Amino acid sequence: MRLSAQLARRWLRAAVVASALMSVAVPVVMADERTIDTPTADQWSQVDRVMADKVKLRDDLYLIIGSLTAQLSPNHPQVASRQRQLDEVRKEIEKLQTTLQSTYRIQREGDGSLKLVALADAAAPEKPKKKAKKNPAAAAVAPDVKPDPYPSATPQKVVAVTDKIFPAVVRLDVAQEIYSDGKRNLQRGIGSGVIIDGEGRILTNYHVAGRGVEIYVTLANKERVKGKLIGDDHWTDLAIVQLDKDELKKKNITYKFAELGTSKQLIPGQDVMAVGTPFGLARTMTLGVVSNNERTFYPDRLTIDEFETGWFANWIQMDTPINPGNSGGPLVDMDGYVVGINTRGGGQNLNFAVPIDTAKYVVEKILETSKDGKKGYVPRSDLGVDLKPLQDLETFYDIDINKGVLINSVDRNSPASKAGIKSQDILLEIDGKSVNCRFPEEIAPVRRMIADITIGKEVTLTLKRGKENLTVKAKTEKLEGAVGQERELKTWGLSIRDVTRAYANQRLLDDDKGVVVTTLSPGYPAAKAELSPGDVVRAVNGEEVNDIDALQKLFDESVKNKDDQVLFNVQRGRGQRTVILKVTY
Repeated sequence: MRLSAQLARRWLRAAVVASALMSVAVPVVMADERTIDTPTADQWSQVDRVMADKVKLRDDLYLIIGSLTAQLSPNHPQVASRQRQLDEVRKEIEKLQTTLQSTYRIQREGDGSLKLVALADAAAPEKPKKKAKKNPAAAAVAPDVKPDPYPSATPQKVVAVTDKIFPAVVRLDVAQEIYSDGKRNLQRGIGSGVIIDGEGRILTNYHVAGRGVEIYVTLANKERVKGKLIGDDHWTDLAIVQLDKDELKKKNITYKFAELGTSKQLIPGQDVMAVGTPFGLARTMTLGVVSNNERTFYPDRLTIDEFETGWFANWIQMDTPINPGNSGGPLVDMDGYVVGINTRGGGQNLNFAVPIDTAKYVVEKILETSKDGKKGYVPRSDLGVDLKPLQDLETFYDIDINKGVLINSVDRNSPASKAGIKSQDILLEIDGKSVNCRFPEEIAPVRRMIADITIGKEVTLTLKRGKENLTVKAKTEKLEGAVGQERELKTWGLSIRDVTRAYANQRLLDDDKGVVVTTLSPGYPAAKAELSPGDVVRAVNGEEVNDIDALQKLFDESVKNKDDQVLFNVQRGRGQRTVILKVTY
């Protein structure tokens, strides 16, 4: 970032040189024997003055526009006038740059003279010439130039990337389904997204659009159209929204989509840009650098509204400013490719994005599973183990460096538990593939290795227990989070949620049967009967309740029969109790 001003001066100097070359009086022979003028020493000085004037004019215009926008409005005539003036300055600079870069290059001959060579002519085959002595100075002046893999954020680059990515960035106004006071409610919020293909699919965050039931999308051209959630994945904090194609066609609305790059090649110090809708301010660009390309929060467990996240990939950390509303917007490199999806800002220049390589996999799986109107998801396997890196335990366990991962704990009733795996076992291999986790940053890849196993497949696990190596077989199960499916039972005045194995393990329940009470409506039968959030319903009117569908069926029958009393058997902590709901219709 500190080099940007210096590089900008070099580029602008080059651009003005292109102009000067057309107006000075010292000829140089071209490769095709045409002549063109080159600048004198006095004119080089003039170039510097012109360059300084242009830089000052550009910077002054930026300040004036920012000040006027803050005092007036973005659409005020004075703002528009200054913006047009700024656009003209930028166009002039870009035109001069294009002329210089695409047409000519200056090279020094063996005798020290300058020769301005047309690129088209330089690329053409040359006639055989007599061999001349090599001149080291000439080679130093005109070296082979290779593309910069990490281009800097020069003013020209920033403008070019902004022009490239802005048309694909959208604002999302979303109503998400939540449950409170025993009822289903809608919670409204604003976020960002980026269109990723010609089908009108938008990539965003789970916490922006996940569980979204009402979505409106504001495109870069300010047109507003409906969107629909077609899939989400809280484990990576990602979701996909589909633009309403019928509405687009009816209103003849067009859009552009962004190009997805790769996050594998990101390095600390690399310039990046974030685009989004901070605090509802659409199409806002900020600039910064990658601070870390494999940030992990282990052993902390991150959640979004109780949903686990960040398990299967490390994060991109950057100092690029992002704020509430930026979530879901793209993080792009200085070639304009999307390298991440902005997710959270921690303040003090600590901001984070989901790597685009992780997002590509999630998009692929969601699109594969979102068929026949069903919401897409990412299928993952689970063994029911908590893992821990071995860096501080290698000597204690007398194992080779970079061999295995520690089984920190085993969930009750999990595949690992059924296979006889124990806490403090060291997992060495899965189906013959080595499992190596020495550092916290390696936890996510190992989790992903397990998750990518086909659900229900029996795998062979090689373990080290004490001084012995042993093998066991375990059959994977579908990964479930602690938060199960949720519904409202309005007449009784409560909301309920499925008990998952993860939830049962957290709450030290004996099994994952039953449903848990999440919220209550004041004044309704459940609240009057003194049910409490966290109670696990095991039976209703003597009928066993194994899951949310079973309780829904019993509720529907009770309401249909207008039962004025309903008998609940619930587990509260380690104890059981009976609760009677008195219902009026």
